[in-house]
Amino acid sequence: MCSGAVQQDESGNYNYGFKHGPTGEIAYLGESEKAFYKRVGKKRQAEMDALSEQRNAVMAQQQAESQRLQAQMVEQEEEQSKKVAGLQAQQAEKLSGIKSRGQSVVSSLQILGQRKSTAPTASQTASRPSGRGAASTQANVARGSARSRGTNLSI
Repeated sequence: MCSGAVQQDESGNYNYGFKHGPTGEIAYLGESEKAFYKRVGKKRQAEMDALSEQRNAVMAQQQAESQRLQAQMVEQEEEQSKKVAGLQAQQAEKLSGIKSRGQSVVSSLQILGQRKSTAPTASQTASRPSGRGAASTQANVARGSARSRGTNLSI
């Protein structure tokens, strides 16, 4: 089945044509084969140029986005470096405070641990434990009271 097509040229005249088999483009009546391929080529080149411009625009947009992200990454790295430096300074300050307090405690304990030379003081000696029972000897019995003298027998 052939379908007809109408083309208006530069002078305002209308040309009728039919679909060209191999290319699918409209071949107008009275148009030479060379003119047909030249026209189709220009049309396709215009389409390719438009696609190329679109690709270039997308590429430029992607490059701009990439540069923006790189700049943002550099900025974040700088901020993080500053933050790390600040945290390291705080930690060093904290550690120096802990060390100085530790040195104070050590020196205080050393002072308290030193023995002071003092004069000897009087002390009470422990009493000797006495054995059980009467501490009487033969001499004590002989010197005892009149009561304790005698036979010393009990019945």
